[in-house]
Amino acid sequence: MKGKKALILVTAIFILPVVAAKLVLEFDWYSRGVTNKGELLAEAVNTDWLEENGQWRLVYTLPSDCDALCETALFQLTQIPVAVGREQERVSSIVLVSDTPSDNKNIEVRQQSMDAQQQKTMAALPYGNDAIYIVDPLNNLILAYPIPEGKDAQITQSKGLLSDLRKLMKMSKVG
Repeated sequence: MKGKKALILVTAIFILPVVAAKLVLEFDWYSRGVTNKGELLAEAVNTDWLEENGQWRLVYTLPSDCDALCETALFQLTQIPVAVGREQERVSSIVLVSDTPSDNKNIEVRQQSMDAQQQKTMAALPYGNDAIYIVDPLNNLILAYPIPEGKDAQITQSKGLLSDLRKLMKMSKVG
């Protein structure tokens, strides 16, 4: 009788963790180990037409009417490359404009004009023109940061963007 109890106990000790793991995965009780703060883009978007090849780029499409959210995005584009610190030369910010760059003289960030096809590409992204995007040195658009409402959410988003950018730059062998 003692032998059977020991056998059942040993079998239960080995089978119970397997059954528990299966239940956790089946019922989605496990939160995956995601560390990025931005939204990873599901489809690859190539941006060969962007300037500053070989650098990490923060890209934002300037709307025709720059409201408070636009001003927040422009502020982030000027501050995040500075906050990167000694690796600042690896990062650049680009504001995409549909009209000529000289019409937007109050913007302190590098401006780049877009043609109709490029505007279509940017508008087709998940967050359209309402987000800051990170483009890697190989011209792949990889992360999106939708611009939130509210000062606290915007500060949190800026910290997350900076954190993700630092991680990407640390892990990257290019740019």
